[in-house]
Amino acid sequence: MNHADILKLLFPVELQGGFDADSAMEGKQLDAAQTSAETLLKEMFPEASLNLLSSWERVCGLSPAPNEPIQSRRDHVVQKLREHGGLSRAYYIALAAAMGYTITIEELLPFMCGWDRCGDPLYVSEVRWIWRVNVSGYPIYHFRAGQSAAGERLLWWPTQAALENILTDLKPAHTHIIFNYS
Repeated sequence: MNHADILKLLFPVELQGGFDADSAMEGKQLDAAQTSAETLLKEMFPEASLNLLSSWERVCGLSPAPNEPIQSRRDHVVQKLREHGGLSRAYYIALAAAMGYTITIEELLPFMCGWDRCGDPLYVSEVRWIWRVNVSGYPIYHFRAGQSAAGERLLWWPTQAALENILTDLKPAHTHIIFNYS
């Protein structure tokens, strides 16, 4: 039953003529409002968002890569909303694993007499604010009915910029990250 029929039931007597046209027009507007509200209910969760996905990305401060599939964009929004922050290696490794990457983290230390040996790398004292992220695994997105849109690639993997951006955003401000993809 549409809203025009419901509006007619609200009148105490059956009206005809111009009232039919008015109730049909008002019913059409109410139907459109209900459809818009139902769409908004679906869009309020980033896991199912399509029309408002760019707004979710704007709120989270994300900028998707060109031709990035919807699945990947949704995943990045959800990850950004769920992140808590942390300063441990385990936090950054778990964050990368949630994105589909396998990483290890090396904290570089300056050469110290009595601690280091011959053959160890010689670094200056400022190197203690630099850490190296070794990346070995990459996430892959397959086209899936219901989760992907028409025209998207059947197979897609993100550029390394996705991992670099999120780790750079979350690192302590006084540190610097070197990414190693070998």
